[in-house]
Amino acid sequence: MKKEKEVDFFPIFLTFFRISLLTIGGGYAMVPVMAKEMEKKKWMSKNDFYTLLAQSQSIPGSVAFNLSILVGKKISGLKGSFAGATGVILPPFFTIILIGALLSKFSNSPIVIGFLKGAYGAVIGLIAGILYKMIALRKWNFLEVLVGIIGTFFLILKSDYVLVIFILIVLTVWIGDKKWKS
Repeated sequence: MKKEKEVDFFPIFLTFFRISLLTIGGGYAMVPVMAKEMEKKKWMSKNDFYTLLAQSQSIPGSVAFNLSILVGKKISGLKGSFAGATGVILPPFFTIILIGALLSKFSNSPIVIGFLKGAYGAVIGLIAGILYKMIALRKWNFLEVLVGIIGTFFLILKSDYVLVIFILIVLTVWIGDKKWKS
C-alpha cells in the first residue's frame, strides 16, 4: 500500500489526537488502534507499521510518541511527524491536568477504583495482543527462539534484570557475529 499523495497536516493530527484521546492506557494500548487506523486509511501496510513500531521501541521515550513521529514522517515527512506528535501529546497533557485536579477528591471512590482496575486489565490484554502480532509477523530461527526462551527463564528467576539483559545482548551479538561470518 503505497501512499498516492502526501497527506495534509490536519488529517494526521486529528487521527492521532482521536486515538490518543479515546485510548485508555497510554503507549502500548494505542498501538493496535494506530495499526488498524493506518491500514483503514491506506496510509501504510501492516508490515510497514510494525517495522516502525520496532524502530520506535529502540528510541528512548514513550512508544506512542515515538511511533507517532515515525508514522507521521512516513506518511507526510516533517509536517507529518509534527502533526502526529502534537496529536498524541495534547490529550494526555490536558487529561493529566484534569485528573490531577479531580483525583484527590474522588480517590477513595469504589467506582473510580473499579474503573482503574478494569482499565489495567484491558491494557494487559492489548499489550498481549501486540506481542502476539509482533511474534507472529517475525521469521524466527532456532537460535533466536533459544535466546528468547533462556532470557524469559532468567528474567523470571532472577531479580537483577540489568545483568540478564546485558548477558542476552552479548549472547545475541555473539550469535549474530557468527552468522555474518559464515
